[in-house]
Amino acid sequence: MAMSVGAVVDAVPLVAATLTFLGGLVLLISGTEPAVHGRLILLRTFLPLPFAEASHLLASLTGLLLLIVARGLLGRMAIARTIAIVLLVAGAAFSVLKALDWEDAGTMLVIAAILGASGSAFYRRAERQADWSQLRPTPGWLTLMAIVVAVLVFLGLYAFQNVGYRSDLWWEFSWHGNASRFMRTTLAVAIVAAAIALDALINRPRRSKAAAPAIPEAAHTLIGGCRSAQANIALLGDKQFMMSDSQDAFIMYGIAGRSWITMGDPVGDPDAGRDLIWRFAERVDRAGARPVFYAVDGAWLSTYLDLGLSILKVGEVARVDLAQFSLASPRWAELRRADRRASKEGISFEIVAKANVHALLAELRAVSDAWLAGKAGREKGFSLGFFDEAYLEQFDLAVMRKNDVAVAFANLWRGADRSELSPDLMRYQPNVSKVMMDALFARLITYAADEGYRWFNLGATPLAGLSSHPLASTWNRFGTFVYRYAEGVYNFEGLRAYKQKFHPVWTPQYLACPSGPSMLSVLFDLAALMSGGPLHILG
Repeated sequence: MAMSVGAVVDAVPLVAATLTFLGGLVLLISGTEPAVHGRLILLRTFLPLPFAEASHLLASLTGLLLLIVARGLLGRMAIARTIAIVLLVAGAAFSVLKALDWEDAGTMLVIAAILGASGSAFYRRAERQADWSQLRPTPGWLTLMAIVVAVLVFLGLYAFQNVGYRSDLWWEFSWHGNASRFMRTTLAVAIVAAAIALDALINRPRRSKAAAPAIPEAAHTLIGGCRSAQANIALLGDKQFMMSDSQDAFIMYGIAGRSWITMGDPVGDPDAGRDLIWRFAERVDRAGARPVFYAVDGAWLSTYLDLGLSILKVGEVARVDLAQFSLASPRWAELRRADRRASKEGISFEIVAKANVHALLAELRAVSDAWLAGKAGREKGFSLGFFDEAYLEQFDLAVMRKNDVAVAFANLWRGADRSELSPDLMRYQPNVSKVMMDALFARLITYAADEGYRWFNLGATPLAGLSSHPLASTWNRFGTFVYRYAEGVYNFEGLRAYKQKFHPVWTPQYLACPSGPSMLSVLFDLAALMSGGPLHILG
Protein backbone atom coordinates (compact mmCIF):
# COMPACT_ATOMS: atom_id res chain seq x y z
CA MET A 1 0.00 0.00 0.00
CA ALA A 2 2.83 2.39 0.89
CA MET A 3 4.47 1.70 -2.43
CA SER A 4 1.27 2.45 -4.37
CA VAL A 5 0.75 5.72 -2.47
CA GLY A 6 4.36 6.70 -3.15
CA ALA A 7 3.92 5.94 -6.84
CA VAL A 8 0.84 8.16 -6.96
CA VAL A 9 2.68 11.02 -5.25
CA ASP A 10 5.58 10.68 -7.68
CA ALA A 11 3.14 10.83 -10.60
CA VAL A 12 1.46 14.07 -9.45
CA PRO A 13 3.95 16.48 -11.11
CA LEU A 14 3.73 14.64 -14.44
CA VAL A 15 -0.07 14.57 -14.32
CA ALA A 16 -0.27 18.23 -13.28
CA ALA A 17 2.17 19.31 -15.98
CA THR A 18 0.27 17.32 -18.62
CA LEU A 19 -3.10 18.76 -17.60
CA THR A 20 -1.70 22.29 -17.50
CA PHE A 21 -0.12 21.87 -20.92
CA LEU A 22 -3.40 20.53 -22.28
CA GLY A 23 -5.22 23.47 -20.64
CA GLY A 24 -2.93 25.83 -22.51
CA LEU A 25 -3.64 23.97 -25.76
CA VAL A 26 -7.40 24.28 -25.14
CA LEU A 27 -7.13 28.05 -24.79
CA LEU A 28 -4.89 28.37 -27.84
CA ILE A 29 -7.04 26.14 -30.04
CA SER A 30 -10.18 27.97 -28.89
CA GLY A 31 -8.59 31.19 -30.12
CA THR A 32 -8.35 29.80 -33.67
CA GLU A 33 -11.99 28.63 -33.89
CA PRO A 34 -15.07 30.66 -34.81
CA ALA A 35 -17.20 31.52 -31.77
CA VAL A 36 -20.68 30.00 -31.38
CA HIS A 37 -23.06 32.50 -32.98
CA GLY A 38 -25.84 32.18 -30.39
CA ARG A 39 -23.46 32.75 -27.50
CA LEU A 40 -22.08 35.90 -29.10
CA ILE A 41 -25.61 37.30 -29.41
CA LEU A 42 -26.15 36.66 -25.71
CA LEU A 43 -22.75 38.07 -24.76
CA ARG A 44 -23.22 41.35 -26.62
CA THR A 45 -26.31 42.14 -24.50
CA PHE A 46 -24.23 42.79 -21.39
CA LEU A 47 -20.54 43.14 -22.46
CA PRO A 48 -18.99 45.89 -24.64
CA LEU A 49 -17.13 44.67 -27.74
CA PRO A 50 -13.66 45.92 -26.61
CA PHE A 51 -13.85 43.71 -23.51
CA ALA A 52 -14.67 40.66 -25.62
CA GLU A 53 -11.86 41.44 -28.08
CA ALA A 54 -9.34 41.90 -25.27
CA SER A 55 -10.50 38.72 -23.54
CA HIS A 56 -10.04 36.75 -26.76
CA LEU A 57 -6.45 37.97 -27.06
CA LEU A 58 -5.66 37.48 -23.37
CA ALA A 59 -7.09 33.96 -23.34
CA SER A 60 -4.68 32.88 -26.08
CA LEU A 61 -1.72 34.55 -24.40
CA THR A 62 -2.70 32.84 -21.14
CA GLY A 63 -2.67 29.52 -23.01
CA LEU A 64 0.86 30.23 -24.26
CA LEU A 65 2.05 31.01 -20.73
CA LEU A 66 0.50 27.78 -19.46
CA LEU A 67 2.66 25.85 -21.91
CA ILE A 68 5.74 27.43 -20.35
CA VAL A 69 4.62 26.96 -16.75
CA ALA A 70 3.91 23.27 -17.41
CA ARG A 71 7.65 22.66 -17.58
CA GLY A 72 8.06 24.17 -14.11
CA LEU A 73 5.37 21.84 -12.77
CA LEU A 74 7.22 18.89 -14.23
CA GLY A 75 10.22 20.09 -12.20
CA ARG A 76 8.11 20.25 -8.99
CA MET A 77 8.62 24.04 -8.68
CA ALA A 78 6.40 25.69 -6.08
CA ILE A 79 6.38 28.99 -7.95
CA ALA A 80 5.16 27.22 -11.10
CA ARG A 81 2.17 25.79 -9.24
CA THR A 82 1.18 29.23 -7.91
CA ILE A 83 1.49 30.86 -11.32
CA ALA A 84 -0.37 28.01 -13.01
CA ILE A 85 -3.35 28.34 -10.65
CA VAL A 86 -3.54 32.10 -11.28
CA LEU A 87 -3.31 31.61 -15.05
CA LEU A 88 -5.93 28.86 -15.06
CA VAL A 89 -8.42 30.98 -13.11
CA ALA A 90 -7.68 33.93 -15.41
CA GLY A 91 -8.08 31.66 -18.44
CA ALA A 92 -11.48 30.55 -17.17
CA ALA A 93 -12.58 34.18 -16.80
CA PHE A 94 -11.29 35.14 -20.25
CA SER A 95 -13.04 32.12 -21.82
CA VAL A 96 -16.37 33.29 -20.45
CA LEU A 97 -15.82 36.93 -21.40
CA LYS A 98 -14.65 36.25 -24.94
CA ALA A 99 -17.43 33.96 -26.12
CA LEU A 100 -19.22 32.36 -23.15
CA ASP A 101 -17.04 29.25 -23.53
CA TRP A 102 -18.37 27.46 -20.43
CA GLU A 103 -16.68 24.20 -21.38
CA ASP A 104 -13.21 25.78 -21.57
CA ALA A 105 -13.79 27.71 -18.37
CA GLY A 106 -14.87 24.56 -16.54
CA THR A 107 -11.79 22.71 -17.79
CA MET A 108 -9.50 25.48 -16.50
CA LEU A 109 -11.16 25.51 -13.07
CA VAL A 110 -10.97 21.72 -12.70
CA ILE A 111 -7.24 21.75 -13.48
CA ALA A 112 -6.76 24.65 -11.05
CA ALA A 113 -8.58 22.68 -8.34
CA ILE A 114 -6.31 19.67 -8.93
CA LEU A 115 -3.24 21.86 -8.58
CA GLY A 116 -4.67 23.48 -5.48
CA ALA A 117 -5.05 20.10 -3.80
CA SER A 118 -1.54 18.88 -4.63
CA GLY A 119 0.68 21.47 -3.00
CA SER A 120 2.94 19.00 -1.19
CA ALA A 121 4.19 17.59 -4.52
CA PHE A 122 5.68 20.97 -5.47
CA TYR A 123 8.37 21.66 -2.90
CA ARG A 124 11.28 23.03 -4.90
CA ARG A 125 11.74 26.71 -4.15
CA ALA A 126 14.01 29.31 -5.70
CA GLU A 127 16.90 30.76 -3.74
CA ARG A 128 15.21 34.17 -4.15
CA GLN A 129 11.51 34.87 -3.91
CA ALA A 130 9.75 35.45 -7.23
CA ASP A 131 12.75 34.26 -9.23
CA TRP A 132 11.17 33.86 -12.67
CA SER A 133 14.43 32.81 -14.34
CA GLN A 134 13.94 29.20 -13.29
CA LEU A 135 10.85 29.03 -15.51
CA ARG A 136 12.72 29.93 -18.69
CA PRO A 137 12.08 27.16 -21.25
CA THR A 138 14.92 24.98 -22.42
CA PRO A 139 15.79 24.71 -26.14
CA GLY A 140 13.87 21.42 -26.28
CA TRP A 141 10.79 23.01 -24.71
CA LEU A 142 11.06 25.97 -27.11
CA THR A 143 11.03 23.52 -29.99
CA LEU A 144 7.85 21.94 -28.63
CA MET A 145 6.23 25.39 -28.29
CA ALA A 146 7.23 26.29 -31.85
CA ILE A 147 5.55 23.12 -33.13
CA VAL A 148 2.38 23.96 -31.17
CA VAL A 149 2.23 27.51 -32.57
CA ALA A 150 2.82 26.24 -36.12
CA VAL A 151 -0.01 23.71 -35.76
CA LEU A 152 -2.33 26.41 -34.40
CA VAL A 153 -1.62 28.65 -37.39
CA PHE A 154 -2.44 25.76 -39.70
CA LEU A 155 -5.70 25.02 -37.86
CA GLY A 156 -6.72 28.67 -37.99
CA LEU A 157 -5.98 28.98 -41.69
CA TYR A 158 -7.96 25.81 -42.29
CA ALA A 159 -10.91 27.04 -40.20
CA PHE A 160 -11.05 30.35 -42.11
CA GLN A 161 -9.99 29.07 -45.53
CA ASN A 162 -13.05 30.59 -47.21
CA VAL A 163 -12.30 34.07 -45.91
CA GLY A 164 -10.91 36.53 -48.43
CA TYR A 165 -7.86 37.80 -46.60
CA ARG A 166 -7.08 41.50 -47.06
CA SER A 167 -5.10 44.09 -45.13
CA ASP A 168 -8.09 45.85 -43.60
CA LEU A 169 -9.08 42.64 -41.78
CA TRP A 170 -6.40 43.44 -39.21
CA TRP A 171 -8.40 46.49 -38.09
CA GLU A 172 -11.90 45.09 -38.36
CA PHE A 173 -13.51 44.91 -34.91
CA SER A 174 -16.97 43.37 -34.83
CA TRP A 175 -18.88 40.67 -33.03
CA HIS A 176 -18.72 38.48 -36.14
CA GLY A 177 -15.07 39.26 -37.03
CA ASN A 178 -13.76 35.79 -36.16
CA ALA A 179 -11.10 35.82 -38.88
CA SER A 180 -9.85 39.24 -37.77
CA ARG A 181 -9.59 38.08 -34.17
CA PHE A 182 -7.72 34.97 -35.29
CA MET A 183 -5.22 37.06 -37.26
CA ARG A 184 -4.57 39.51 -34.42
CA THR A 185 -4.35 36.79 -31.79
CA THR A 186 -1.98 34.64 -33.86
CA LEU A 187 0.32 37.60 -34.46
CA ALA A 188 0.32 38.48 -30.75
CA VAL A 189 1.03 34.87 -29.73
CA ALA A 190 3.85 34.61 -32.27
CA ILE A 191 5.45 37.88 -31.08
CA VAL A 192 5.25 36.94 -27.40
CA ALA A 193 6.53 33.41 -28.11
CA ALA A 194 9.46 34.83 -30.09
CA ALA A 195 10.29 37.26 -27.28
CA ILE A 196 10.21 34.45 -24.71
CA ALA A 197 12.41 32.26 -26.92
CA LEU A 198 14.91 35.08 -27.48
CA ASP A 199 15.08 35.80 -23.76
CA ALA A 200 15.53 32.10 -22.94
CA LEU A 201 18.34 31.69 -25.47
CA ILE A 202 20.17 34.89 -24.53
CA ASN A 203 19.79 34.48 -20.78
CA ARG A 204 20.41 30.77 -20.49
CA PRO A 205 21.56 29.85 -16.97
CA ARG A 206 25.32 29.99 -16.63
CA ARG A 207 27.14 28.67 -13.63
CA SER A 208 29.57 31.15 -12.22
CA LYS A 209 33.29 30.41 -12.32
CA ALA A 210 33.71 31.28 -8.67
CA ALA A 211 36.51 29.46 -6.90
CA ALA A 212 35.58 26.20 -5.23
CA PRO A 213 34.94 26.41 -1.50
CA ALA A 214 37.86 25.83 0.82
CA ILE A 215 38.45 22.21 1.73
CA PRO A 216 37.01 21.63 5.22
CA GLU A 217 39.61 20.96 7.88
CA ALA A 218 37.79 17.78 8.89
CA ALA A 219 38.14 16.53 5.30
CA HIS A 220 41.93 16.64 5.57
CA THR A 221 41.77 14.41 8.64
CA LEU A 222 39.37 11.97 6.96
CA ILE A 223 41.53 11.76 3.83
CA GLY A 224 44.56 10.95 5.95
CA GLY A 225 42.66 8.09 7.59
CA CYS A 226 41.17 6.65 4.38
CA ARG A 227 42.59 3.38 3.06
CA SER A 228 41.61 4.26 -0.52
CA ALA A 229 44.22 6.43 -2.21
CA GLN A 230 41.52 7.89 -4.48
CA ALA A 231 40.29 10.04 -1.58
CA ASN A 232 43.29 12.33 -2.16
CA ILE A 233 41.62 13.76 -5.27
CA ALA A 234 39.57 15.85 -2.82
CA LEU A 235 42.66 18.02 -2.35
CA LEU A 236 42.59 19.18 -5.99
CA GLY A 237 40.46 22.19 -5.05
CA ASP A 238 37.90 21.89 -7.85
CA LYS A 239 35.11 20.27 -5.84
CA GLN A 240 32.41 21.12 -3.37
CA PHE A 241 31.91 19.22 -0.12
CA MET A 242 29.03 17.93 1.93
CA MET A 243 30.04 16.99 5.45
CA SER A 244 28.14 14.80 7.86
CA ASP A 245 26.73 16.49 10.97
CA SER A 246 29.32 14.75 13.13
CA GLN A 247 32.16 15.68 10.71
CA ASP A 248 33.12 12.02 10.36
CA ALA A 249 32.32 11.60 6.65
CA PHE A 250 32.10 13.70 3.49
CA ILE A 251 31.04 13.58 -0.13
CA MET A 252 32.94 15.55 -2.77
CA TYR A 253 31.14 16.60 -5.94
CA GLY A 254 31.02 18.90 -8.93
CA ILE A 255 28.13 20.34 -10.93
CA ALA A 256 27.74 20.28 -14.71
CA GLY A 257 24.47 21.02 -16.48
CA ARG A 258 21.67 19.48 -14.42
CA SER A 259 23.95 16.80 -12.97
CA TRP A 260 25.48 16.91 -9.48
CA ILE A 261 28.30 14.39 -9.75
CA THR A 262 30.20 12.89 -6.83
CA MET A 263 33.76 11.75 -7.22
CA GLY A 264 33.83 8.31 -5.69
CA ASP A 265 31.99 6.96 -2.67
CA PRO A 266 31.68 8.81 0.66
CA VAL A 267 34.92 9.14 2.59
CA GLY A 268 34.86 8.38 6.31
CA ASP A 269 32.54 6.45 8.60
CA PRO A 270 30.36 4.02 6.54
CA ASP A 271 27.14 4.69 8.48
CA ALA A 272 27.58 8.45 8.24
CA GLY A 273 28.50 8.03 4.57
CA ARG A 274 25.30 6.11 3.85
CA ASP A 275 23.25 8.87 5.45
CA LEU A 276 25.19 11.44 3.40
CA ILE A 277 24.24 9.70 0.15
CA TRP A 278 20.56 10.16 0.98
CA ARG A 279 21.05 13.75 2.13
CA PHE A 280 22.98 14.52 -1.05
CA ALA A 281 20.20 13.02 -3.19
CA GLU A 282 17.62 15.08 -1.28
CA ARG A 283 19.55 18.30 -1.82
CA VAL A 284 19.95 17.54 -5.52
CA ASP A 285 16.24 16.77 -5.80
CA ARG A 286 15.31 20.10 -4.17
CA ALA A 287 17.51 21.84 -6.72
CA GLY A 288 15.68 20.10 -9.58
CA ALA A 289 18.85 18.32 -10.69
CA ARG A 290 20.10 14.74 -11.13
CA PRO A 291 22.21 12.87 -8.55
CA VAL A 292 25.12 11.04 -10.14
CA PHE A 293 27.73 8.94 -8.32
CA TYR A 294 30.86 8.40 -10.39
CA ALA A 295 33.81 6.03 -9.87
CA VAL A 296 32.12 4.09 -7.09
CA ASP A 297 32.92 0.53 -6.08
CA GLY A 298 30.74 -2.44 -5.28
CA ALA A 299 30.48 -1.83 -1.53
CA TRP A 300 27.83 0.88 -1.90
CA LEU A 301 25.78 -0.44 -4.81
CA SER A 302 22.81 -1.50 -2.67
CA THR A 303 22.41 2.08 -1.39
CA TYR A 304 22.49 3.50 -4.90
CA LEU A 305 19.96 0.92 -6.02
CA ASP A 306 17.72 1.88 -3.08
CA LEU A 307 17.80 5.43 -4.48
CA GLY A 308 16.31 4.08 -7.71
CA LEU A 309 19.49 4.67 -9.72
CA SER A 310 20.83 2.50 -12.51
CA ILE A 311 24.28 0.98 -12.16
CA LEU A 312 26.64 1.15 -15.14
CA LYS A 313 30.08 -0.38 -15.23
CA VAL A 314 32.39 2.35 -16.52
CA GLY A 315 35.76 0.66 -16.34
CA GLU A 316 38.22 -1.25 -14.19
CA VAL A 317 40.92 -0.26 -11.75
CA ALA A 318 44.32 -1.98 -12.02
CA ARG A 319 46.16 -2.73 -8.77
CA VAL A 320 49.44 -4.60 -8.39
CA ASP A 321 49.57 -7.11 -5.53
CA LEU A 322 52.84 -6.12 -3.86
CA ALA A 323 52.93 -9.33 -1.84
CA GLN A 324 53.59 -11.11 -5.14
CA PHE A 325 56.02 -8.51 -6.53
CA SER A 326 59.76 -8.96 -6.97
CA LEU A 327 61.70 -7.12 -9.62
CA ALA A 328 64.13 -10.05 -9.70
CA SER A 329 61.37 -12.46 -10.74
CA PRO A 330 61.22 -13.61 -14.40
CA ARG A 331 57.64 -12.35 -14.43
CA TRP A 332 58.96 -8.77 -14.20
CA ALA A 333 61.84 -9.16 -16.65
CA GLU A 334 60.59 -6.36 -18.93
CA LEU A 335 60.44 -3.87 -16.06
CA ARG A 336 63.86 -4.99 -14.84
CA ARG A 337 65.36 -4.35 -18.29
CA ALA A 338 63.76 -0.87 -18.42
CA ASP A 339 65.17 -0.06 -14.98
CA ARG A 340 68.67 -1.17 -15.98
CA ARG A 341 68.57 0.76 -19.26
CA ALA A 342 67.46 3.92 -17.49
CA SER A 343 70.35 3.54 -15.05
CA LYS A 344 72.81 3.17 -17.95
CA GLU A 345 71.39 6.34 -19.50
CA GLY A 346 72.17 8.22 -16.29
CA ILE A 347 68.56 8.59 -15.10
CA SER A 348 68.22 8.62 -11.32
CA PHE A 349 65.18 8.30 -9.06
CA GLU A 350 64.33 10.00 -5.78
CA ILE A 351 61.36 10.60 -3.49
CA VAL A 352 61.03 14.29 -2.62
CA ALA A 353 59.16 15.03 0.62
CA LYS A 354 56.28 17.46 0.24
CA ALA A 355 58.06 20.00 2.42
CA ASN A 356 60.72 20.30 -0.31
CA VAL A 357 58.44 20.35 -3.35
CA HIS A 358 58.10 24.13 -3.47
CA ALA A 359 61.75 24.55 -4.48
CA LEU A 360 61.24 22.23 -7.48
CA LEU A 361 58.09 23.80 -8.93
CA ALA A 362 59.85 25.69 -11.72
CA GLU A 363 61.55 22.49 -12.92
CA LEU A 364 58.31 20.54 -12.66
CA ARG A 365 56.44 23.21 -14.62
CA ALA A 366 58.95 22.89 -17.47
CA VAL A 367 58.44 19.12 -17.56
CA SER A 368 54.66 19.47 -17.49
CA ASP A 369 54.61 22.11 -20.24
CA ALA A 370 56.80 19.97 -22.49
CA TRP A 371 54.52 16.98 -21.93
CA LEU A 372 51.35 19.00 -22.61
CA ALA A 373 52.83 20.46 -25.81
CA GLY A 374 52.59 17.03 -27.39
CA LYS A 375 48.97 16.48 -26.36
CA ALA A 376 45.73 17.64 -27.95
CA GLY A 377 43.22 19.63 -25.93
CA ARG A 378 43.67 20.84 -22.38
CA GLU A 379 44.31 19.23 -19.02
CA LYS A 380 41.54 17.15 -17.53
CA GLY A 381 40.30 17.56 -13.99
CA PHE A 382 37.80 16.36 -11.41
CA SER A 383 38.80 12.67 -11.50
CA LEU A 384 42.47 13.31 -12.29
CA GLY A 385 44.95 15.78 -10.94
CA PHE A 386 46.16 18.65 -13.11
CA PHE A 387 49.26 20.80 -12.75
CA ASP A 388 48.55 23.16 -9.90
CA GLU A 389 51.34 24.28 -7.63
CA ALA A 390 49.22 24.41 -4.48
CA TYR A 391 47.93 20.91 -5.21
CA LEU A 392 51.35 19.37 -5.83
CA GLU A 393 52.79 20.86 -2.64
CA GLN A 394 50.44 18.65 -0.61
CA PHE A 395 52.16 15.40 -1.69
CA ASP A 396 55.50 13.65 -1.79
CA LEU A 397 56.84 13.46 -5.32
CA ALA A 398 58.70 10.80 -7.26
CA VAL A 399 61.24 12.58 -9.49
CA MET A 400 63.44 11.20 -12.26
CA ARG A 401 66.58 13.20 -13.10
CA LYS A 402 69.15 13.19 -15.87
CA ASN A 403 72.24 15.35 -15.51
CA ASP A 404 70.69 16.76 -12.34
CA VAL A 405 67.68 18.08 -14.29
CA ALA A 406 64.15 16.81 -13.64
CA VAL A 407 62.86 14.85 -16.64
CA ALA A 408 59.82 13.11 -15.10
CA PHE A 409 57.74 13.26 -11.96
CA ALA A 410 54.60 11.91 -10.30
CA ASN A 411 52.83 13.01 -7.14
CA LEU A 412 52.00 10.15 -4.77
CA TRP A 413 48.66 9.35 -3.19
CA ARG A 414 49.04 7.30 -0.01
CA GLY A 415 46.28 5.20 1.51
CA ALA A 416 46.07 4.91 5.30
CA ASP A 417 47.75 1.98 7.06
CA ARG A 418 49.95 1.50 3.99
CA SER A 419 46.99 -0.04 2.20
CA GLU A 420 47.95 1.28 -1.22
CA LEU A 421 50.19 3.75 -3.04
CA SER A 422 49.11 5.39 -6.27
CA PRO A 423 50.72 7.89 -8.66
CA ASP A 424 48.36 10.64 -9.80
CA LEU A 425 49.78 13.33 -12.08
CA MET A 426 52.54 11.75 -14.18
CA ARG A 427 54.54 13.93 -16.55
CA TYR A 428 57.81 13.39 -18.44
CA GLN A 429 60.02 15.18 -20.94
CA PRO A 430 59.55 13.68 -24.45
CA ASN A 431 62.54 12.29 -26.33
CA VAL A 432 64.73 11.81 -23.25
CA SER A 433 64.44 8.04 -22.97
CA LYS A 434 62.25 5.41 -24.61
CA VAL A 435 61.97 3.53 -21.32
CA MET A 436 61.15 6.55 -19.16
CA MET A 437 57.66 5.48 -18.06
CA ASP A 438 58.52 1.81 -17.60
CA ALA A 439 61.52 2.76 -15.51
CA LEU A 440 59.46 5.20 -13.42
CA PHE A 441 56.86 2.51 -12.74
CA ALA A 442 59.53 -0.09 -11.93
CA ARG A 443 61.07 2.18 -9.32
CA LEU A 444 57.73 3.33 -7.92
CA ILE A 445 56.46 -0.23 -7.48
CA THR A 446 59.74 -1.27 -5.91
CA TYR A 447 59.55 1.73 -3.56
CA ALA A 448 55.97 0.87 -2.58
CA ALA A 449 56.92 -2.75 -1.86
CA ASP A 450 59.95 -1.71 0.18
CA GLU A 451 57.79 0.69 2.20
CA GLY A 452 55.42 -2.13 3.11
CA TYR A 453 52.39 -1.12 1.06
CA ARG A 454 49.87 -3.84 0.22
CA TRP A 455 48.83 -2.59 -3.23
CA PHE A 456 50.15 -0.34 -5.97
CA ASN A 457 47.23 1.37 -7.70
CA LEU A 458 47.73 2.02 -11.43
CA GLY A 459 44.41 3.86 -11.73
CA ALA A 460 41.30 3.21 -13.78
CA THR A 461 40.95 2.22 -17.41
CA PRO A 462 37.69 3.64 -18.84
CA LEU A 463 35.23 1.18 -20.42
CA ALA A 464 37.50 -1.80 -19.76
CA GLY A 465 35.96 -5.14 -18.87
CA LEU A 466 32.48 -4.50 -20.31
CA SER A 467 30.63 -7.47 -21.76
CA SER A 468 29.79 -7.55 -25.46
CA HIS A 469 27.56 -10.62 -25.18
CA PRO A 470 24.29 -10.36 -27.17
CA LEU A 471 22.36 -10.69 -23.91
CA ALA A 472 24.36 -7.92 -22.20
CA SER A 473 22.75 -4.53 -21.53
CA THR A 474 22.64 -1.85 -24.21
CA TRP A 475 25.13 0.20 -22.20
CA ASN A 476 27.64 -2.68 -22.05
CA ARG A 477 27.43 -3.31 -25.78
CA PHE A 478 27.67 0.42 -26.57
CA GLY A 479 30.61 0.84 -24.21
CA THR A 480 32.38 -2.14 -25.74
CA PHE A 481 31.87 -0.66 -29.21
CA VAL A 482 33.40 2.67 -28.11
CA TYR A 483 36.22 0.85 -26.33
CA ARG A 484 37.17 -1.04 -29.46
CA TYR A 485 36.61 1.53 -32.19
CA ALA A 486 37.38 4.92 -30.58
CA GLU A 487 41.13 4.45 -30.58
CA GLY A 488 41.56 7.61 -32.63
CA VAL A 489 39.96 9.64 -29.84
CA TYR A 490 41.19 7.85 -26.74
CA ASN A 491 43.55 4.89 -26.60
CA PHE A 492 41.36 2.69 -24.37
CA GLU A 493 42.73 -0.67 -25.51
CA GLY A 494 46.29 0.61 -25.54
CA LEU A 495 45.96 1.89 -21.98
CA ARG A 496 44.62 -1.42 -20.72
CA ALA A 497 47.29 -3.36 -22.60
CA TYR A 498 50.00 -1.19 -21.04
CA LYS A 499 48.69 -1.71 -17.52
CA GLN A 500 48.22 -5.43 -18.11
CA LYS A 501 51.98 -5.96 -18.37
CA PHE A 502 52.20 -5.09 -14.66
CA HIS A 503 50.08 -8.20 -13.93
CA PRO A 504 47.43 -6.28 -11.96
CA VAL A 505 44.27 -7.40 -10.24
CA TRP A 506 41.35 -5.75 -12.04
CA THR A 507 38.39 -4.52 -10.00
CA PRO A 508 35.24 -2.96 -11.48
CA GLN A 509 34.27 0.70 -11.19
CA TYR A 510 30.69 1.91 -11.57
CA LEU A 511 28.51 4.90 -12.33
CA ALA A 512 25.17 5.24 -10.52
CA CYS A 513 22.76 7.60 -12.25
CA PRO A 514 19.10 7.99 -13.27
CA SER A 515 18.00 5.66 -16.04
CA GLY A 516 16.11 6.48 -19.20
CA PRO A 517 16.71 9.26 -21.76
CA SER A 518 18.52 11.44 -19.20
CA MET A 519 21.40 8.95 -19.15
CA LEU A 520 22.94 10.50 -22.27
CA SER A 521 22.75 13.94 -20.66
CA VAL A 522 24.49 12.53 -17.58
CA LEU A 523 27.35 11.16 -19.68
CA PHE A 524 27.69 14.50 -21.49
CA ASP A 525 27.71 16.42 -18.19
CA LEU A 526 30.32 14.04 -16.79
CA ALA A 527 32.54 14.52 -19.83
CA ALA A 528 32.09 18.30 -19.59
CA LEU A 529 33.00 18.29 -15.91
CA MET A 530 36.21 16.36 -16.55
CA SER A 531 37.14 18.40 -19.61
CA GLY A 532 36.53 21.82 -18.08
CA GLY A 533 33.35 22.62 -19.98
CA PRO A 534 31.17 21.43 -22.89
CA LEU A 535 33.28 23.22 -25.51
CA HIS A 536 36.41 21.33 -24.45
CA ILE A 537 34.99 17.81 -24.79
CA LEU A 538 35.97 17.29 -28.43
CA GLY A 539 39.34 18.92 -27.84
